[in-house]
Amino acid sequence: MNHPALQTIAVFFVLALSVTIGGCNAGRMVSTPASAQGQLGRGHQWVRSHPYTIMGLTRAVPQPFDIKQYRGAGFSALLTWEPGSYDTLLPLAASDGLPWHLHLEHWGEEFSNKQGTTNTTLVEGLKQLDSQANRDRLHKMLKNPGCIGIMVNDEAAKPSYLRYTRQLLKWLRQQYPDAIAYCNAHPLGHEAQDAGYVDVEHYYDEFAAMIEPDVFMTDLYPLAEPDGTSDDYLKLIGAIRNTALEHGMPYWMFIQSFQREGKWTRRLPSESDLRFQMFVLLTHGYTGIFYFTYDVAYKCGLIDESGKPNRLYHAAAKANPEVANIGSAMRFLTSTDVRYIPGTHQDNGKSVTNPLPEGTKPWTPGAGGDESIAGITIKPSKEDKNDLRQGKDALLGLFQDDQGDRYFMITNVWHGANASAEDRNSTITIKFAPGVHKLYRLDRISAKAEPVALKNGVLHLNLPGGTGDLFKYSDDPFPGTQN
Repeated sequence: MNHPALQTIAVFFVLALSVTIGGCNAGRMVSTPASAQGQLGRGHQWVRSHPYTIMGLTRAVPQPFDIKQYRGAGFSALLTWEPGSYDTLLPLAASDGLPWHLHLEHWGEEFSNKQGTTNTTLVEGLKQLDSQANRDRLHKMLKNPGCIGIMVNDEAAKPSYLRYTRQLLKWLRQQYPDAIAYCNAHPLGHEAQDAGYVDVEHYYDEFAAMIEPDVFMTDLYPLAEPDGTSDDYLKLIGAIRNTALEHGMPYWMFIQSFQREGKWTRRLPSESDLRFQMFVLLTHGYTGIFYFTYDVAYKCGLIDESGKPNRLYHAAAKANPEVANIGSAMRFLTSTDVRYIPGTHQDNGKSVTNPLPEGTKPWTPGAGGDESIAGITIKPSKEDKNDLRQGKDALLGLFQDDQGDRYFMITNVWHGANASAEDRNSTITIKFAPGVHKLYRLDRISAKAEPVALKNGVLHLNLPGGTGDLFKYSDDPFPGTQN
C-alpha cells in the first residue's frame, strides 16, 4: 500500500512547522491519571478527558439559529457542517461557551478523488497541503474559541483519497494538538467506483489502517417508511466495533434523526426508534453519537422548517442526558462481546422464537468471559408475528475496565414507527450463578450507582422500548462518574 514518493512527503509533514491556533482547545476536561493516559492511544485519551460526545450536525437552516434551543436538546457539543454556516454558528457557539467540531469538506479532492487521479497528482496535492493559503483558511475558520475536534472529507472511499486524508489528519494534529482529528467512513465504501475492496469489512480495515483517524466511525440510517429496520443494521454496527477494537481506536456513529421523502424514504424516528439507535450503540461500546441532523437537511430534523422543535426534539431532550450518564462510564470500558437474546411471538397460536438479525450471535453462558450470568429470558409477547414488527428481543453487551472488573449492559431492542418508549416496554429476567447476590446499576437518570439486591439470584428488569441499563458486580465506583 505504501509508495516511496508518499513516504517522502510523509517525512515532510513530520518536519513541517507547527502553528497552534487559539480557536482549538481542550474544552471542558475530566481528569484522567497521567499513568493511564500514557498507555492509551490519542483517540482514547481524548475520549476519556472529555464528556461523552453527543452532538447534532448543524447547517444553520432555517435562520436565525437558536443556540439555547440546541443546548436544550442535551447536546455536549456542536458539529458545524458547511463553510457557509461557519460565520453564523461559530460565533454563537463561542459566545455561549459550547464546544464545537469543524467539518472540512472536499480537501484535496481535486488531487486525489477525481477521475484520472494518479500518484503524480496525489503527490502534488500533498506538497501544497502545508501552504500559507491553507493555514490562512484554517485561521479564518478557527478564529472563534471552543474547537475541540476536526472532521475531514466525509465518506472518503477511494484509496488515493484515503492516502491524502491520512496526511491531512497528520498535518492538522501538528497545527491543533488538542483537537481530535478524524474522518467518517462511508457505510458501504466497498461499493464505490474503482474502490477495489473485497467487502465492507475489507474497506473498514483499509480505512482504519490507511487514514489512522483518532476515532473510527460511519453513518447508518436504518429506519424506512412505513416501518421496519434495515436487515444489516446490527451487522454493520458490529463491523465498525470490531474494526475499531482491532486498531485500538474508540468508535462513534451518526444516527438517523431526519425525515426524507422521495425515492430514498426515511421516517422520522419515533421515541422508541431513537432510543433503540442510541442504546444499541452504547451496548456495543460506542463512545460518541452524532445526530444527522439537528436542523433541516431534508424535510426535517429535530426542528422543522419554521425552526420549531418537533416530537423528535422532545424525545432527544429526554434521552440524551440518560445516554450521557451511561456514556460517562462507557468512555473507560472495553467491549469484550455483544450477544443477542431473541424473544418469542405467536404464530398460529404457538410460541415461536424470533429470528436472529443478520450478523448477530445468540447469547450463551460464558460469552465475553462473563461466567456470572446463567440465563436470560424475555417475557413472552402476546403479539402475532404480523403485528410484532420489531422483535421483542434484547441485546447484551459485556465489558471490562482497566482493572479487569466486569460489567454488562442489557438493552430492550423492541421499537417501532410511532411507538413511544412506554409502548414497547419489556420485562427481562436474568438468572445469575450461585454466589452472585448483589449488583450495582448506574442509574441513567441520576448518574449515581445504586445497589440492586437479587432474590434467589434473579433480576427482573422492566425497560422502556429501545432502552438499556449498565451494571457491574463490585461496589467500586463506576469509572468516569466521580466528577
